[in-house]
Amino acid sequence: MNKIKTLFFITAVIFFTSCQNKDNPKATNLSETPIKQIDSLMKVSYDRGLFNGNILVAKNNKIIYQNEFGYSDASKSKKLSRNSIFNIGSIAKEFNAVAIMILNEKGLLNLDDKISNFELQLPEWSNTISIRHLLQYTSGLPRINWNKIKNDEDIYNELKNIKRLSFKPGTDYLYSNNNVFLQRRIVEQVSEMSFNDFIQKNILIPGDMTNTIIDADTQNPELVTAFNNAFVNDRAMDIEFSGWVYPTANDMYKWITSLHSGQFISDESLVTLFDSHSKESSSALGIGVIENDTLLFHQHHGSSFNYESFIHYNVREDLSIILMTNNKNRKLREITESIENILKGDSFSIPQKSIYLAIREACYENTHEGIKLYKDLKKSHFFEYNFSDENELNQLGYDLIQKNQIENAISIFKLLVSEFPNSSNAFDSMGESYYLNNQFELSKKNYQKSLELNPENTNAEEMINRIEKIMVKTN
Repeated sequence: MNKIKTLFFITAVIFFTSCQNKDNPKATNLSETPIKQIDSLMKVSYDRGLFNGNILVAKNNKIIYQNEFGYSDASKSKKLSRNSIFNIGSIAKEFNAVAIMILNEKGLLNLDDKISNFELQLPEWSNTISIRHLLQYTSGLPRINWNKIKNDEDIYNELKNIKRLSFKPGTDYLYSNNNVFLQRRIVEQVSEMSFNDFIQKNILIPGDMTNTIIDADTQNPELVTAFNNAFVNDRAMDIEFSGWVYPTANDMYKWITSLHSGQFISDESLVTLFDSHSKESSSALGIGVIENDTLLFHQHHGSSFNYESFIHYNVREDLSIILMTNNKNRKLREITESIENILKGDSFSIPQKSIYLAIREACYENTHEGIKLYKDLKKSHFFEYNFSDENELNQLGYDLIQKNQIENAISIFKLLVSEFPNSSNAFDSMGESYYLNNQFELSKKNYQKSLELNPENTNAEEMINRIEKIMVKTN
């Protein structure tokens, strides 16, 4: 099971001397040295090819740093600007979740209402799924088959043809966009408005998000194009899944400010949206750290092809960090951590290149050659690439599972557990790959090791029980 974990960063004290960004009249003199350090951190990230995008940092309700680095597409013919809008991936799902809560606070629906109440013409299983299940991704609805889907109508038809759920609603977690699709349809049914019109009227206009576009047209001059590290633009998407919000960095900050100030929904509703199936699973708003019913942190990561965005809000410090890129390098969490450490006066890490991205294509072609490349780079470029983050290999293993290359995924997870022998998550991933390959003895062995390293790993415990039942039946 691929888990969200706190990343480990190599600590290094860095002294920077570059000048403060003079193009931002809203920047305040919180402390000249930290602002210079943030600016230099971002320049290093850009120079290393790790960040092409827009950044905004705000503290105590004031923007203290904002800048744009790089270009709007692979041609390098147009620089990014303050008006650039980005595909923010899963972060856009926050808008449908908040729309649901707006209707809930008006008494027009209840989170425990079954989705069969809303005239969606879905099969019998709709009597067992509640709105709450949709918000928490615990409905049991399978993932969308993107090979067959081209538009909303296709998604709807696929849903109507689902005979059986993946699991009983509320008993497990599966991050499926079918949940998002149905949330948007329920908003339309209850409000008697199109989803896009509802968002525009109830969120974008009152939130003063004047530069945000819903379902941005590819011809929009402010919409940036995503590209890879070989400077090849992503192919144009041929899927029309409606209801996606494309903001600027400034409008993303307005969203965070309005959401957490109670402008859209109450604090109680906000905390409810951070309810999740488990500590390892995402909520409707990403990841929330809650203590005594009080929200401390809000983080959400989103990606789509080579678009990637990350928002971080530290409630106690009133610190917002927004990063949006059209050249995904999986460094936004690390950059965010460094910025927060700078503002605390702590040491911070230099961004390193992703070993995942460096070996991914090679592993897709020939996993053994990809592993050889990993070992060669570790020997010759150890400080240039990030070998300290187990998520790099873990993500690659799950990529191969998604491609149905289970044996190749097992090879990557073998490398993962050899590199991180004390990681419960590594052995959990290995256990899952063996399970998918019907190698139940080896799967059980690895889940047992994972549980030994982390006795609180309920997934490992559940999988061991499941495997033992399978083995009893087959013997």
